Amino acid sequence: MFVLNNKYRDFQKEVFEKYSQLIFSHVFKKVGKRNDALDIVQNVFIHLWKYRKKLKNSSADGIIFRTCRQEIYHFYKEIKSGILGESVSIEELQVEICDYSEQELEIQLEKERRLEAVYETLDLVPEKRKQIFLLSKIEGRTRDEIAAEMNMSKSAIGNQIDKVMQFLISKLRK
Repeated sequence: MFVLNNKYRDFQKEVFEKYSQLIFSHVFKKVGKRNDALDIVQNVFIHLWKYRKKLKNSSADGIIFRTCRQEIYHFYKEIKSGILGESVSIEELQVEICDYSEQELEIQLEKERRLEAVYETLDLVPEKRKQIFLLSKIEGRTRDEIAAEMNMSKSAIGNQIDKVMQFLISKLRK
């Protein structure tokens, strides 16, 4: 018999208990059929299990909803291609698949990949400089606010932000 070690059992229980209703509601709202939603939710949890280490180290909500969108897309792609039975057009299903067209989904996924690359590259920046950059660009704080909080001059804050921007541009253009 296969036995999970406690760390993974706890992770599985935590994710399932915390997100199962939310995931089901989200998927059901998109596909409109309970059995289809259950199939997709099962695929979402399989995907989350496969990538559980990455999930523990990053923003779970973003990954979970991105996984839901991907699994809904894959489900309907399989139906359309006939893999899951008789070939049925999306129009015949009379179900709103997703908020995104296929092209918009690809664009959104590419944006998310780029954002992940930015965050990975930011991990190479000294911690204080990274903190200044995130306060400015992510939290939207002004240089004056950051300078007061960090006990630095406004021009020093600007220099730190500029250095991070130059570093990101140089690393991400490769």
